[in-house]
Amino acid sequence: MIRQITLSLMALATVAGCAATPTSPTVSESDVDRAMEEAARISLLPETSLAELPTGTVTYDGQIGADVSGDANGSILADMTMVVGFSTNDVDGSVTNINLINPDGSPDQLLEGTLDINGFESNGNLNAEARGEVTGVDVDGFEVDSFMSLDLDGEVRDDVINGDAVYGDVNGTARGDFDLDVDGVFFGTQR
Repeated sequence: MIRQITLSLMALATVAGCAATPTSPTVSESDVDRAMEEAARISLLPETSLAELPTGTVTYDGQIGADVSGDANGSILADMTMVVGFSTNDVDGSVTNINLINPDGSPDQLLEGTLDINGFESNGNLNAEARGEVTGVDVDGFEVDSFMSLDLDGEVRDDVINGDAVYGDVNGTARGDFDLDVDGVFFGTQR
């Protein structure tokens, strides 16, 4: 019996030691360029006045774009859904499709995993956290996991109608098998 367990552990170690293949990115270079243009456009929109804030709940679809440094250098581009409850003053949602982008702007790989957004809204100001496990493949071909923790601080803005856009800063880290420092923005428009 001990021999079978030892052989099983050796087989598992051999499988675990095999090189992993990165998951293909879900964005192209032109997607990265379009996201940068949209972030710049939304950053110039006026903040929504207190009297013109939406009531009820509004869902914003957008992205997070940020520079990263550490065990990988370049940037990330991810999809974001942010749900703001103006009557309850809460914020939730998710960050998915976290793509690692090389310094030259070419997409490298998809970091698998989802970050859950939780926070609050007060007079159009947004303060939230996005947290969760992400998995990628390092330069040596090994699968690596890290806990990503991002702070999202921004405000509601006016695009076509009052309060139909969000924009703000993103700062945080990923810590674990690989470490990243994250510095960028989040942006989105009403669904």
